[in-house]
This record gives sequence, C-alpha cells and structure tokens, in this order.
Amino acid sequence: MPYALVYYPNINTQQINKIRQKYDPQFYLIEPHITLIFPLLGFIGEDRLTIHIKNILSAWKIFPIHLQGFQKSWDEYLFLTVQEGKENAIKLHNDLYTGILAEYCRENTAFVPHLTLGVFSKNRVQYLQALEEAQQLDLDYCCMVEKLNLLKITDVNRQIVWNQEYILPS
Repeated sequence: MPYALVYYPNINTQQINKIRQKYDPQFYLIEPHITLIFPLLGFIGEDRLTIHIKNILSAWKIFPIHLQGFQKSWDEYLFLTVQEGKENAIKLHNDLYTGILAEYCRENTAFVPHLTLGVFSKNRVQYLQALEEAQQLDLDYCCMVEKLNLLKITDVNRQIVWNQEYILPS
C-alpha cells in the first residue's frame, strides 16, 4: 500500500472545494492538502518510515504559509501556490527525502509547494476555464504548518485506510 505525507491547511476550504469537486479526481479521496512526501509504495516498511519522519520533524518548528496565486504544472495540474513559507516547505520536503527516502526523490522535477485544484492532462481545454473560475474566487489563505499526516492508501479502491498525525514543536 502506498504512503504519503500531507499537510491539511487549517482554513475554510469551501471555495477550494467548489473548484476541486469539478476538476480534481482525488476530491472524494482526500481533503485539500499540500503533499510533502508523494505516494510511496510500502517497500520501506511502515516502522522505518515513521521513525524517519519523526527524526526529521524533531528538528522542525511550526511555520506560517500563505496560499495565493496559481501555477500550471509541467504535468497539467492547476496549483494554488504557497507564497510566504515556500522556502520552508521546500526545505522540509528536501529534508524528508534524505536517508531511506533519498532514492525516491524526484530530482528531475523541482518541488513546488501547492494545493492541487484540478488535473487537466486528459482535458487541457478545461484548464483555462478552471483557472478563470479560481481567479474569480480570490483564493487567499494564511495559516500555520503545525501538524502533518502520514496516510496509508489502498491500491484497490484508492481509499485512505490509516492516518498518523505528527505535531511540530512550537
């Protein structure tokens, strides 16, 4: 089963979900989130993975982020991007992809801290429509990264079956 580490922003997600419900195929799987470890298969082992994450996060403290602005990814996703706190999110992502996760790092693609609003690889025409809709909603959020969630996702029906929370020290 794949594992992923995400941050669920402590914000009102009603406006974000208006867009996601129409354009994000993961809308029913997971709440709006920022992914810090992309889905990994369980080859590492749950115990080793949780120990690694705890060790990395022990050196971190809570930090603010500001979600505002949009970006199209190389693989046709519409992102709500992290502005303030972007450097911290990138550093945390890079720290997590050390040690037992080093071989899983996507070195050919720069990490862009973001919240996904939609996927358009199969329907690129809809991208401009979604972007216009998102711009009209004036999505602008500030929050603190205080806790992260390690998720276990079933391969078969793409459902989160387990969640472990990590609280960052203040």
